[in-house]
Amino acid sequence: MFDHAYGSYMKHAYPADELMPLSCRGRVRGMEPSRGDVDDALGKFSLTLIDTLDTLVVLNKLDEFEDAVRKVVLDVRLDNDVVVSVFETNIRVLGGLLGGHIMADMLKAQSVRLQWYKGELLHLARDLGYRLLPAFNTTSGLPYPRVNLRYGVLSPNSRTGTELDTCTACAGTMILEFAALSRLTQETVFEDTARRALDVLWEKRQKGNDLVGTVINIHNGDWVRRDSGVGAGIDSYYEYLMKAYILLGDDTYLERFNAHYVAIMKYISQPPLLLNVHMHNPTISIRSWMDSLLAFFPGLQVLRGDLKPAIETHEMLYQVTKQHKFLPEAFTSDFAVYWAQHPLRPEFAESTYFLYKATRDPYYLQVGKSIVESLNEYARVACGFAAVQDVRTGRHEDRMDSFFLAEMFKYLYLLFSEKRDLPLDIDDYIFTTEAHLLPLSLATARPPCPRNMTVQEIFTRSCPSTQTLFPNNPTFTRTIRDAHKQLLQPGPARARTVLSLPPQQEASPLGLFSLKFITELVDPPAGEQPGISPLAVQVISPPFFGRVVLTAGPAQFGMDLTKQEHGVVLSEPYQACAAISNWKEVQGKMALAQRGECMFATKARNLQEAGASGVIFIDNAEGSCSEEMVLFQMVGDGSTGNIVIPLVFLFQKEGQVLLDALSQHRNVDVLLATKPMFLGEEKTDQPLSASQLHEAATEILEAVSPALQELEASCPVPPVEAAPRAWKKWKCCTPTVYCSARVTVCRVETQLPKTSGTFMFVIWRKGKVAFSC
Repeated sequence: MFDHAYGSYMKHAYPADELMPLSCRGRVRGMEPSRGDVDDALGKFSLTLIDTLDTLVVLNKLDEFEDAVRKVVLDVRLDNDVVVSVFETNIRVLGGLLGGHIMADMLKAQSVRLQWYKGELLHLARDLGYRLLPAFNTTSGLPYPRVNLRYGVLSPNSRTGTELDTCTACAGTMILEFAALSRLTQETVFEDTARRALDVLWEKRQKGNDLVGTVINIHNGDWVRRDSGVGAGIDSYYEYLMKAYILLGDDTYLERFNAHYVAIMKYISQPPLLLNVHMHNPTISIRSWMDSLLAFFPGLQVLRGDLKPAIETHEMLYQVTKQHKFLPEAFTSDFAVYWAQHPLRPEFAESTYFLYKATRDPYYLQVGKSIVESLNEYARVACGFAAVQDVRTGRHEDRMDSFFLAEMFKYLYLLFSEKRDLPLDIDDYIFTTEAHLLPLSLATARPPCPRNMTVQEIFTRSCPSTQTLFPNNPTFTRTIRDAHKQLLQPGPARARTVLSLPPQQEASPLGLFSLKFITELVDPPAGEQPGISPLAVQVISPPFFGRVVLTAGPAQFGMDLTKQEHGVVLSEPYQACAAISNWKEVQGKMALAQRGECMFATKARNLQEAGASGVIFIDNAEGSCSEEMVLFQMVGDGSTGNIVIPLVFLFQKEGQVLLDALSQHRNVDVLLATKPMFLGEEKTDQPLSASQLHEAATEILEAVSPALQELEASCPVPPVEAAPRAWKKWKCCTPTVYCSARVTVCRVETQLPKTSGTFMFVIWRKGKVAFSC
C-alpha cells in the first residue's frame, strides 16, 4: 500500500507538493484552481517528500530514504514568494526536516549508510525556522496565521499580515519542533518564541474552569470564538502540552496539561462523546456534532494513563467507521453524517496504535485491519489513494494529502510490526502531531518515571503501565468496550439504549446519568430542537409568489439575514474561488456559487468584493437534499471579521430548483429569512396555538376533499363544479420530484368562514395531503 502511494507521488507528482491521484499529476500552487486556505499548506517545497522522510526509515526503506534525502538537499528551495500557513509549515515541513535529519544522523552513526551526510537537512530546518519567526512579531506574541516565505509578514510584498486572529492549535502547536530546532542548533530563539505563545494561551484561559476557546485575537488576546472542545481548532494545543513535558522534561507543561485535562473530563467529556461547550458557561453543550480530528484524543489519554475513557471514545469512533466505512469529517451525537468528507485522516489509526501498545489487546489489530481493508477497497485508485468526497456515495476527491504518507502508514506499520522488525527503538522517540520522530534525548532534565505513588498520582503523571492500570485482568478492555459497542444498531442511523444494570445491583448516580444521556440520544427532551435551526430561501418573484420555499443552512460568519428582496445571479466562475468576472451583473444581487475547490470564506470575500448583496452556496454533492441530509453551519477560516454580507447554504436538489427557475425566468427575486412569509399572510404578534392550527386545518381539508377525489396523477384542472364555492382560485403546478418523492404542488386562495388567505398543498401520489398555512 505504501509503495503504491509513495511510488505514485514520485512517478506522477514529484517535485510538486502533493499528488492529484485521480488526474495522475502533481498539484502545483497557482497551476490548479485555488482551494482557498487548504492550499496554504503548499509552498513549492516538495511537501509530500519532506513529510514522508522518517516514514521511509520506520518502514525499513533505507535505500529510498537516502535517495529522498539527496533530492531534498539538491532540489528543495525555501525562499519562494508564496504565502503559507505557519501551523502547517511547522508541523509538516519543519517537523519533516527535523525527523529526516535525526534519522539520517542515526543511520550515519550506525555506519549503515549516508556517510556523505553532513547535517544538510538541519541547515534547511534552521533556514525555515527563521522564515517562520516573523509571524510572531505581534504585540501579544501569538503568531500570525500566515507568512510569506520570502518577504515575511509586514513587508509591502508579503501579501499577508492583515489577519486579526488565529486558532488556538495554530498558536499552541509550535513548541516541539521549535524546541527541537533550538536544542539541535543551540539557538534558543525558536524555543523561547514558541514558549511565549504557549504562555499567552495559558494566561488567557478561563481561570474559573481552565478552558480555552477556539479562535483568539493575535494582537490583544481576546477570544473570538469561545467554543471549547478537543477537536478542530484546539486539538494539538493539548497534545503539545503533554508531549512537551515528555520531550523536554519541564513540569510546567504537565501542570498546565493536567489543569486543562481535569476541565475537559468535567465539562466536555460525556462518555463516549466529546461535545463542545462554551468556555464561559461550560455546563451546556453548544453543538450536537463532533469533528473527526478529536479521534486523536484517545491516544493522548493513553499517554496520560487514563485508559477507560480512551477505550470508550475509541469504541464509539470505531462503530461510526463501521457504519460509514470511514470516519466522516463530522458526525452528530447520534452518529449520523454531518460533514461527509474523509480526506484520509490518520487520527483514528493513531489512537488505535496507542491503545494496542498500551493493552496488547488483539481487538485493536482487528480495528487496524478494518482500516487497511477500507483504504484498499474504497480509497485506492490507479495513481495512489484518493480522499473521499462523500462517505455515503464513495465519490472520490482529487487529493492525497501529505499527512497520509507521513502518519497513516507509519501508525499502521507500527501497529502490526514487532520491535525487532524496526531499524530503531520507537520507545526512544516522541511523535509530533504529524507523527514525526523527535528523540527523548533532547530533554535537558528528564525525570524518571514516578514510583511508589498513589493511584491518583499515577493518573496525573506520564509513563503509564498496563500492569498498574489493570493487573492480571485481560478482560478489562473488553468489559469497557462492550458497554458502548452496540450503540449503533441496524436501521436508521440513530443511537440505541443498550446500557442495562445487572439485576439486584444498585445504580450509581453517575451510571444513571450516563444511561439517561444515551437514552436522550434517541428521544431528545421535550421542547428541545436537535441540530441547527433551518433558514429559508423563498422565491417571491412571478410566477412563484412565495410558493417555493427552500430549506437552507446558516453560516457562522457574515451578517444576519436581510428581509429585503434580492435578485439572483449566477457567479462566474461558478465556484467563486477566483476574481469574479461578471462583477457588473453581480453588484447588488444575491450571487449563486457552488461549493468546492476553496473555502466558503474565500468565495464570500470574492463575491463581497464584486459587490454582491449576499451569497447562496449550492452543494456540489449530486443528489443531496435537506430531507435526507443533516444541516450544518458553514465555518470560516479564522479571519472572517471582514465578511459582512448574508450567507446561506442549499443542498443540491434545493439549489437545482433555484437554478431551474433562473434559467426559465431570467429575473428571479428571493427573500432570505428565518421563516417563510406567504402572500396574504397577516402579521400577528402571537402565533396560532396548536388547537387553532388544527381547527383551521380541519376546515381547509373539509373544503378541498371533494376536489381532491377528482384529482389524478397528471394533475388536471378540476371542473368548476367540483371546486368548493368558497375557492377564488385553483392552480396546479407540473408534477415534480423532490428528493425521492414525486409530488404535485397546488395553490389555493380561499375565503372560508373562519380562515382566509393563501394555502399550498402537496398532493402525494396516493392522494395524501400535506399543507402549510
